[in-house]
This record gives sequence, C-alpha cells and structure tokens, in this order.
Amino acid sequence: MAISNTESEYGWLAKAMHWIMAVLLIGLVAFGLYMSDMPRGDEKSALIRLHASAGVLAVLLLAVRFGWRMFNTAPRAFSENKTQARLAHIVHMGFYVFVATQVITGSMSLMTVGWDVPFFDLFSIPTPFERDIPRHQFWEGLHVASWYMLAVLFLLHIGGVVYHQIVKKRSVLKRML
Repeated sequence: MAISNTESEYGWLAKAMHWIMAVLLIGLVAFGLYMSDMPRGDEKSALIRLHASAGVLAVLLLAVRFGWRMFNTAPRAFSENKTQARLAHIVHMGFYVFVATQVITGSMSLMTVGWDVPFFDLFSIPTPFERDIPRHQFWEGLHVASWYMLAVLFLLHIGGVVYHQIVKKRSVLKRML
C-alpha cells in the first residue's frame, strides 16, 4: 500500500491519521462526558489537564491531516450525485472546523479560570487572562455546543458510510481500512 492517496483509495498515512483521530476524538468525548459529572477536586483537575493535553494533540494531528489533504490527491467521490458529494465535502470540512473549535473553546474555558493549557507536562500555553467566571461559562457553553455539532457530523459521516456500504453496495470501507 502506498503512502500517498490515489483516485480510488487513501494511502496508508491518511488511513492511519483518520483512525488515530477517530479514536482520539471518541476518547476525548467519552472522557469529557465522564468528567462532567465529577465533583470538583484534585482528581477532576488532573483529568481536565489530561483532557486538555489530548485536545492539543488532536489539533496538532488535525493540522497535519489538513496539510496532507491539501497537498495530496483525494480519492474520487463515491457518489455521482453532486448533492451527496457536496454534503460529504461539507461534513469533512465541518470536522476540521469543529475539532478546531473544540480546542479553541476548551482552551479558552481553561484560560478564563486562570489555568495554562497543558501539553502532557512537556509545556504549557500560558493564559493571558485573569480568572473570569462569566467568560469561562461562555466558553464552556460554546465548547459543549460545538461538541453537539461534532456529534451531528459524526452521525452524518457514519450514515454516509452505511448508506454506501449497505444500501448502494459500494466498498466504501475498503478505502479507509
């Protein structure tokens, strides 16, 4: 299997980045939902720092994926239907936008309570803000709202895969496995 994409299939690097990102994002969502019900304290603070670090990793991987996508051939759309092809493109671009939105809003949520944004104890992005709970609540609300948008995009993405794989009997999964 080639490293680069072809007109019919993704290369191994694009496939690896897709699945690494999928596992990372699903893990971040599960982790975020788990933490949302935790009481404040040292344990929750440690988990928030780990969640934030994984979020920074996600945006770094997102940048690599976006760069790879911009400078690499993309396989042809599965559907000849222009509306479906546009919808698929919108969903893919939406993932880039809302993963970036998650990282920005999550980082702002941390920074507005006076925390730096950590990256696995290797470094931190220092906060330029003083503690500001109303702003924190604003950014946290956007963080949650953008999570819902990601969930919708995920369902559309999976729905498209199921539609092409099962209904249209096209081997769409082969392109990403």
